Amino acid sequence: MKTTTKQALSGLDFAISQCIKQDRMADEFTLAEYIVKTRSKRSTAQQGLDRLIKQGLLTKRLISIDGSLTNLYRKA
Repeated sequence: MKTTTKQALSGLDFAISQCIKQDRMADEFTLAEYIVKTRSKRSTAQQGLDRLIKQGLLTKRLISIDGSLTNLYRKA
């Protein structure tokens, strides 16, 4: 198989994997959910979550939800 064909297939596999709905764990939440729960501004909420990630208290992972990439956060 040619290198360009391999690259195209690996790109296709990646695109398909991003479209498939990935499982969300029960203890995970999105930025939007955090904003609603804390009633804070988006920028304030994002800074707070980023700070907790830097401190090692939260982890995040990127998944596709309805075709949009979204970060899911959970306790580390």
